[in-house]
Amino acid sequence: MIHVLLVEDQQLFREGIKALIHHEEDLEVVGMAETADDSFRLIEEKQPHVVLMDLHIAGIDGVKATRYIKDHYPGTKVILLTTYVEEDLIIAGLNADADGFLFKNLNATKLIQAIRDAFYGDMVISGQAARILARRIRHNMYNKKQILARKLEHRSIYLTEKELDIAYLMMEGKANKVIAEYMYLSEGTIKNYISDIYTKVNMRRRSKVIEYFRGFFH
Repeated sequence: MIHVLLVEDQQLFREGIKALIHHEEDLEVVGMAETADDSFRLIEEKQPHVVLMDLHIAGIDGVKATRYIKDHYPGTKVILLTTYVEEDLIIAGLNADADGFLFKNLNATKLIQAIRDAFYGDMVISGQAARILARRIRHNMYNKKQILARKLEHRSIYLTEKELDIAYLMMEGKANKVIAEYMYLSEGTIKNYISDIYTKVNMRRRSKVIEYFRGFFH
C-alpha cells in the first residue's frame, strides 16, 4: 500500500484528490495538511511514502518545504503541484530534489500513475514542465559550448560544431555510446571525432582531456 500525504490549502482540490485516491486499491491518503508546518508534523507521525505538495502552500513555499522534507526524510517522495507555468520555480523545485512537478490540470489517470511512478523511484514531470526543463537544459548547454569554444580559440584550438557537441558531452561525463545515441551517430563515428579532438588539444587520455575542458569552468 502506497501512503500519500496531501499538502494543499484549497479544500475543494484537496478533497477531490482524496476522492480519486480512495478508489485505488494500492493507494491510501494517510493525512491532509493546509500548511507546510502541518505537513512536517504529519510526515513525522504518518511516515507517508509520497507527498503531494502545493507549490504555493501557506507559510513557507513548496520549494523550501520540499528541501526540508528531503533533508529530514530523504526516503519520502515529493511531487510539487502548481496551477501556473513559472520557469524559475520549476527549476528551483527540481533543484530542491523534488521527485516530480505536475500541473493541477493533469487528468486523474495520469496523476494516479504519477504517484505510483514516484513511489517506485521515477521522476514524474508533466508535459509543460518537461518542455520548460528541456529548454533550460538546451540553453545551458549552448552557453557552456560557447564558453568552451571561446576558451579553446584563445589557445588557437578550433573545434567544429560537432566536435564541440561531443566535447561538451564528454565534459558532462557521457560515455561514447550515450553520445552516439544523443547525436544520432554510430559509436565508431564518435570515436573518430574524439580522436580528432585529442589531436587538436594534443592529449591522448580521455581523463586528461575532460579535466582540461572542465578547468575552463572553475
